Amino acid sequence: MSAVTEALGIDAVRLEPTRPGDDESAANGNWHLWTRDGEHHILRRYHVLRTEPDLAFETKVLEHLTARGWCVPAKVAGPVRYDERWWAVTRFVPGRPHKEETAAQQGERGELLARLHADLRGLDLGPRPGFFQAADLDAMGEFQSWDRGIELLRRRHPELAGRAERAMEAAKQLVIERDLLGLPQTIVHGDFASWNVHFSDDGRLAGVIDFDLCHPDSRAWEFVIARLDLAPGLLAGYQRATADPLNESELAAIEPLQIVLQVLMVMAGLWNGQHSGYFDEAMIARHLDKARS
Repeated sequence: MSAVTEALGIDAVRLEPTRPGDDESAANGNWHLWTRDGEHHILRRYHVLRTEPDLAFETKVLEHLTARGWCVPAKVAGPVRYDERWWAVTRFVPGRPHKEETAAQQGERGELLARLHADLRGLDLGPRPGFFQAADLDAMGEFQSWDRGIELLRRRHPELAGRAERAMEAAKQLVIERDLLGLPQTIVHGDFASWNVHFSDDGRLAGVIDFDLCHPDSRAWEFVIARLDLAPGLLAGYQRATADPLNESELAAIEPLQIVLQVLMVMAGLWNGQHSGYFDEAMIARHLDKARS
């Protein structure tokens, strides 16, 4: 790690992982970092799929929100390329998420999401390189090598591969029937789940983390990926706090996008299997069951 922090121009005296298992992961990795001057930051190693252009998009979003008073993991140094991965030092966001959201806290998260969208409205950065609308299953599948994943899974579990193919075709049909690619676009956080919203001990908002998936997409998708199915109060909080409530077509898109999400989770399982050599068949089957329900 010392070589990485040196390349970033950071005089680090202490590093601690934020969670176990990040050292060998292809996904994002994060370490608490303290400098000789006593500053507390986060050392971030990005997912293997991240590129310099798409990280530049994320940086602009974080800078935009910081200028509007949000405490977010804005860049302190980097990114730099080291050992075939991108690394950066980002702002430490204090606080912690609610362990189990109450109905009132779900509504509060919805209100915060309305505020976030209002502050992002009008920010035109164009498409994020390497990112697509969640409902663009053809582009997502090509980017994550869906066909190759299906063929590798078929060698191990033909029935499960067949189920995945049928789920994909059904989801694509929903996209066409419900015009999910025609929904209004805005920059979305991409994972506004409860664990990414931090609060101080007195219950005030401390900050929002993990903008790794921010990109232009529909607000309906934002609610799906924010786990509306587990936090129904989220939508009510948003609708009462925003000057631009979701319209009928956006609300109607939420249910079919829940099915799209399950197919995307299967796609992620196939991608992980291609790169690790291990397919989590139980996980894939679980999401296929949800796509059918």
